[in-house]
Amino acid sequence: MWRYFKIILFLLLPVFVVAQNPVTQHMSKISNLPDVEFYDILEDHNHYIWLAADKGLYRYNGNNYQKFTNPNQKANSLFQLKLDEKGKLWCSNIYGQIFYVENDTLHLFYDASKLVKGQLSPFEITNTSIRLFTVDGIYDIILKDKNIIKLFEGMSVSESTHNDLSYVIKMNENGRSSKEKQNWYQIKDDQIKLLKTFTSKYRMQSPKVYAFKNSSLLNFKEQGKNQLYIYKTEIDDVLKLKTPKSLEDLTIYNITSLNNDYWFLTTSGVFIFQLKEQQLVLKEQLFSNESVTDVLVDFNKNYWFTTLDNGVFVSSNLNIRQLNLEQAKDKITAACALNNNQFLLGTNNGKLLFYNTNGVFKTLKLPGSKIIGNLFFDASQNHVIVSINASESYSMDLNSFEIKDEKNKYSVAKTFSKINDENLFYGSYKEAIIYNKPYISDSTRVIRKSRVKASEILNNQLFVSFIDGLYQFDVNNFQSKEIKLDNESILVNSIAKINDAIWLATQHNGLLCFKDDRLISRHDALPKQVQINTLKSDGEFLWISTEEGFYRFHPKTNHVRRLNTQDGLTLSVDKFIILEDYLVSVFPNSLYVMPKNNTLFKAFKTSKVWITSVQINDKDTVVNTNYNLPYDYNKLRFDFNSNGFQSNKHVSYKYRIKPIDTTWRNVPLNTHFVVFNSLSSGDYTFELQGKNISSKDVQFASPITFTIAKPFWETYWFYGLVIATIIGLVWLYFRWRLQQKEAQRITEIDKILIDKKITNLRLENLRSQMNPHFIFNALNSIQDYIISNEKELASSYLVKFSRLIRMYLDYSQQNEITLEEELNALKLYLELEKVRFEDELEYTISVDNQLKTKQIKVPSLFIQPYVENALKHGLLHKLNDRKLHIEAKIIQQNKLEITVEDNGIGRAQSEKLKRPNQQHKPFATKANEERVHLYKNKLKRDITITTNDLYDENDVAAGTKVVITMPIQ
Repeated sequence: MWRYFKIILFLLLPVFVVAQNPVTQHMSKISNLPDVEFYDILEDHNHYIWLAADKGLYRYNGNNYQKFTNPNQKANSLFQLKLDEKGKLWCSNIYGQIFYVENDTLHLFYDASKLVKGQLSPFEITNTSIRLFTVDGIYDIILKDKNIIKLFEGMSVSESTHNDLSYVIKMNENGRSSKEKQNWYQIKDDQIKLLKTFTSKYRMQSPKVYAFKNSSLLNFKEQGKNQLYIYKTEIDDVLKLKTPKSLEDLTIYNITSLNNDYWFLTTSGVFIFQLKEQQLVLKEQLFSNESVTDVLVDFNKNYWFTTLDNGVFVSSNLNIRQLNLEQAKDKITAACALNNNQFLLGTNNGKLLFYNTNGVFKTLKLPGSKIIGNLFFDASQNHVIVSINASESYSMDLNSFEIKDEKNKYSVAKTFSKINDENLFYGSYKEAIIYNKPYISDSTRVIRKSRVKASEILNNQLFVSFIDGLYQFDVNNFQSKEIKLDNESILVNSIAKINDAIWLATQHNGLLCFKDDRLISRHDALPKQVQINTLKSDGEFLWISTEEGFYRFHPKTNHVRRLNTQDGLTLSVDKFIILEDYLVSVFPNSLYVMPKNNTLFKAFKTSKVWITSVQINDKDTVVNTNYNLPYDYNKLRFDFNSNGFQSNKHVSYKYRIKPIDTTWRNVPLNTHFVVFNSLSSGDYTFELQGKNISSKDVQFASPITFTIAKPFWETYWFYGLVIATIIGLVWLYFRWRLQQKEAQRITEIDKILIDKKITNLRLENLRSQMNPHFIFNALNSIQDYIISNEKELASSYLVKFSRLIRMYLDYSQQNEITLEEELNALKLYLELEKVRFEDELEYTISVDNQLKTKQIKVPSLFIQPYVENALKHGLLHKLNDRKLHIEAKIIQQNKLEITVEDNGIGRAQSEKLKRPNQQHKPFATKANEERVHLYKNKLKRDITITTNDLYDENDVAAGTKVVITMPIQ
């Protein structure tokens, strides 16, 4: 078995790598790209990107696309995007229609179809006209009145202008021969100057002229081959250029000048040439598989490439180049830097790929299919150690490319560090080992058994990060001590050294610096919440890879530069290596190669911040600087934008609304609106600022002021109305109270008058009851008893008479008495009247058992007048069988019915017996009728009295019946 063997299976120039291209992003993957066929691209003064495509004209604002059309447009495709001095965009189509964009609308300026005759004619914009170059000549279309002025005769097939100089190719047939003349002119201030005349028996095919600062290029095809001429203003001469072989047969869509180089946009991508002594020297070719039609460098130095069949590519940083592995099954698993900007990659199938910045220059294959886990370059010995993720390892002498099988000596390595010329540190998944003379000896020393993560050497001190902490070893005796932070072990993922300091990327404590035997936290070096993956030193700089890209940190100045997604680093950066002049970021299937100079870093700018739309109560409205809104229009939404490539992701916004906010509030990244719900009434000012996340440049939008009116219930007039209403209500209330008091007073007066009238009526009734006739008869009866010596009868009669008088006097003081008291007085009255009738009177009083006579109230002395009428007018004139019946009972609806019935001579006969001067009603009856009226109308008590005449079967008067009904109280 050989101890040494050489395996060189491949020695090839770039086999595994396709052409080296800038890192790009396809616009279809980051936005809804509306087409795949594009002709022109332009950036206006507001940093909108305009795209002329097969399907029409589009404007990109960093987030989405807006299409511009005109109803009179004869074709969707538009070409020749140009800006005038005021920043207005102009374009045309193959029909000769010339358009301009104003107020976000595509307007038709002039239809020159009769002039262009179906050809795409170039045009230029002057101060006063649109200058059109047609097959018939050059015309000026005056801007003010659209009048046509013909400047020159002849077929103009191509034109280009830079500043005030225009260059045009005109074709004129020579009438004396079959040859054609093609003239190259320079036009300035309407003055034409012939630069060169081309006369050939071969027709000039597809001539195109391009104007630049100090030169102009002419390209055409002759017999299928590209011809190139240059006119230089400093020498005022036209020179023929040798066409590079790579361009001879290609279709050249456009030529532009960038960074003092000439960029040829062709069917095979972009060719970048440098002009040296009339020679075009190729610097590089980009996008060889694309038909590139135009290129634009925007305000943030993003390079836009439009293609004829594959949409739009954007390179955020042209300095970052991408190299892809050709075979998808190969994956990069390890990398290390070599000398002279060379580096070595190891793959998952045992391949060793030797690179320079142009690609692979040597390939070696290890026996079998092995996953190369780690590579270490020993510069002093020009050796490479190859660690396999298994029990295998190899070493290789780069002078002879001999590979030595090291068995498991360096297997599954996590880190290597060269201590000195004699010793090498090797850390694996289980232990830390020191090898003495590693390439010629197997002498080992285990300094600690634990899984190793990273290591570094500084000033005879070995720093090793284990899975359980960071240890410092003295390389003379390998005595160790643990380095702690606040008496706590620290977990370190990566270690780097700069000058006399060790830098540590920790798992939980961010970035730390170990210097002069103490740890210093450097949280200020990076933005907050940045997770560090790997640290590497590069002279005075510290390179830091993170999930968001790269940071270059200068510890002495604390200056930080950043490479992130805005530079095209769309993948999370972990592994990388540092060469003399380049930084190489390693991914499984590709590499990013970047120059380490300052051209790598861009100075980002922030485009103007616009408030694009305003919604009030969820309805779009015209964007104004001031609004006056009703109180219920208090939900507002402001949409805003800052133009530029992927500005929706790369511009952060802050806002404040005065007077509510005194400080700026952050808008979440990738959010382009703010909403205010239910704002109270008042005066507000909405202010907005935007800043590219990689820039210090802050842009402020024009503030918007708005006033939300107070609701009517908070206005002064409403307060005045309320106060007036309250005063009016108070006045009405007191007026009502006064009226109520007055009504109450009148009611009380009326009541007093009624009571007085009732009292008078009672007195009148009493007087009627106590009429002289009654008193005289009573006294005569008493006298008769006395004369007849019937003292007991006289005494008894006198007692009853006095009792009756007392009752009348007592009851006459009350408006109402109980039914029992009324009936008792009535009984006493009838007993005295019975004496008057000499016992020829029979009376009965019947009371319903259901009646509660002690509780029921009736008007005082109300029944007696009707009993008196029955006696006086009905029974007195009857000679015998005098009967009187009084009945009290309950009828329906809880009413009291009192009936006074006699069998006297009747009302008709009684009227006949009256004296002529007695044609009026008895006073007591009249008084009772008045009392009934007062009770009904004033006291709201329903009392009714009905009088019925009684007749026998012969229709002869047989008495009178009086019925009194009243509600029971």
